Amino acid sequence: MLRAKIILMSLCFLTTAGCGGLNAVSRNDTGMAFAAGDVANPDQTILSQAHALNDMTAELVRRATVKGAVTGAAAGCGLALVADGGQCIAGAVLGGGLGAMVGNAMGRDQVANRVEIVKLSQVTPAIADAQKEMAQMNDGLSDYLDQQDQELATMRELRDSGMVASEDYDARVDHVRLLRADLAQSLSLSAEQARIAKTALQQAGAQGQTGLDWHIMSAETLEDEAVSARSRISLL
Repeated sequence: MLRAKIILMSLCFLTTAGCGGLNAVSRNDTGMAFAAGDVANPDQTILSQAHALNDMTAELVRRATVKGAVTGAAAGCGLALVADGGQCIAGAVLGGGLGAMVGNAMGRDQVANRVEIVKLSQVTPAIADAQKEMAQMNDGLSDYLDQQDQELATMRELRDSGMVASEDYDARVDHVRLLRADLAQSLSLSAEQARIAKTALQQAGAQGQTGLDWHIMSAETLEDEAVSARSRISLL
């Protein structure tokens, strides 16, 4: 049944209208039938997941590296540069610009309490969202790539038998190559953004914030899983 479905998908690609207008495929001599969902667009599904993961890891970076608009009191003041009276000193030198100004403003009131540099109440759901999206991608990626490989193998057979023109086969190969390049780039970006978030959380820990172990480990796992998923993609 899988082979028949792959042939159907290959032939659909060759039509100008595609299979979008098909509600169902009638039963053939072997008694097989395919619902409309069987010929749904898997390319758009996997790319949508990859792009969503980009957005979620970008949001994780934003929440892990800023508190509102800057990195918190320690960015402009630094815990090591707090005077005995609780005043921020040399904030402009360390933080510069907005970070220094906010660091001085926040530091006077908050540094005595070892300010929460990163709001974990915001970071935790961002990590959870990215983990869920990464898990969905991992669940479907191998099957998606395998089906693509089988589709191209089937199209090669159709081309060799004269049922598919060489230019049509080449067009599909080019299309798959572009899809995989997009997917690989998206996963590489997600891995890099997870790494940035992990580093920011580590820096917050170095500045005195506690309770970050799970968040750092989870960001690192996201990075590793995105790198691993990227490594499974052949660009043909």
